[in-house]
Amino acid sequence: MPATTAQATALATGSFLSGAMTSLSLIAVPVLLDSMQSAPQLFHAWARMYHYGHQALPTMAVGTLGLWTYTAFKRRGARKPWRIFALAGVITVLMLPFTWLVMVPTNNELFRLEAAGSEIDSSITLEDAKALVVSWSGMHLTRSAFPLTGAILGAVATFGG
Repeated sequence: MPATTAQATALATGSFLSGAMTSLSLIAVPVLLDSMQSAPQLFHAWARMYHYGHQALPTMAVGTLGLWTYTAFKRRGARKPWRIFALAGVITVLMLPFTWLVMVPTNNELFRLEAAGSEIDSSITLEDAKALVVSWSGMHLTRSAFPLTGAILGAVATFGG
C-alpha cells in the first residue's frame, strides 16, 4: 500500500473516530439526560451506549495508530519527514491509557449502579445519576480530543509539507 493511501485512510479514520466519540458527549448523552425518567433507566441506557461504542472505537484507535505507523515507516525508508506521522498515531491511541488511568473509576461506578438495577440504593436520585453521567461525558469529551489532535497533526503533515 502506498504511504499516501495509508495517510489518507489514517486521516479519515482518525477524524471519523473523533467525530463519533464527540457525538456521544454532545448528542447522545444530552438525549439520555432529557429522556430517562429514573436513575436505573439512565444507568442502563448509558451502559448500552458504552457497550456499542466500546465495540468499535478502541479498535478504530488502534487501526489508526497502525496506519500512521505504516506511513511513518514508509516515509522514513524514503528519507522523508516521518516523525509527525508517528506522533499522530501515538496521540490518537493515547485515548486508551487516558481511559484506564482517568475514567475507569467512573466507568466502574456507572457499571456497578447499572448492575444494581431496581435494587439501587434509594439515596441515589435521578439528579445524582445525571451528575455522574455528565461527569463521564466531560471526561469522554476530553478523551475525544486525542484522535482529533492526531488527525490535525496528520493533516498538517500531509497538506502542509
